[in-house]
Amino acid sequence: MIDQETGVTPEPPSKKSLAKATAGALLVAAVLLVTVILPAEYGIDPLGTGKALRLTDLAKADLATPTVKSTESLKSGEAEPTIVPVLEQAPDGGAPTMKGAFIGQPKRYKIDSREITLAPGEGMEIKYNMKKGAGLIYSWIASEKLLFEFHGEPNVKPAGKERTDYYESYEIDNQVGKDQAHGTFVAPSTGVHGWFWENKNPDKVTLKLVSAGFYDWIFQNRDEKQSALKTMDPDSIPAHPRIPDEPAK
Repeated sequence: MIDQETGVTPEPPSKKSLAKATAGALLVAAVLLVTVILPAEYGIDPLGTGKALRLTDLAKADLATPTVKSTESLKSGEAEPTIVPVLEQAPDGGAPTMKGAFIGQPKRYKIDSREITLAPGEGMEIKYNMKKGAGLIYSWIASEKLLFEFHGEPNVKPAGKERTDYYESYEIDNQVGKDQAHGTFVAPSTGVHGWFWENKNPDKVTLKLVSAGFYDWIFQNRDEKQSALKTMDPDSIPAHPRIPDEPAK
């Protein structure tokens, strides 16, 4: 294109000048990334410029705020159900502090161990009455695969579901089934949480369930009868088994 004022056609920039301009832009971007963006957003400060400009304080403020928060007011005995671990560096250069790594509980935990026999075609439920934020460690093992659903029924149901058979599913396998499951569960709401198992095998199946957690009582639904089962305190065990102090192999 001809310049209207000078009447001269400007020459396009050479490849060499374009390469220099591109390299300069990349260099500026790299400098900003290392000196500003990484310290301010992620607390990564390889050159120490973030600390000098107090940009790392911005990263600490962002990390200290959990990404998931409950807007519900917690009732007596309930705990925050979300664990969001946050690592905070010590100002004096000592060991860092890990916050948000556990959920405190107002009462001690309970334990339970039971063996259940399911006839062919029989199904049943075992659920634990837990407060919001309470934890459960569990293991169940069956002699054959069982269809199951791990679900919960909150005491306070969502709007419009108050008088319905509302529940929330956490894990379901109604096709193949499993013969065992082990895990850690944190109750997202106050209510009963647990399993429904169904035996689709031609023979009876033995199910062994062991749990430890912060639950008040155990709900059982079997043969169209609902009942509340007692739990055990750790002190109810006569004595801890003696384990010889031998090196583990």
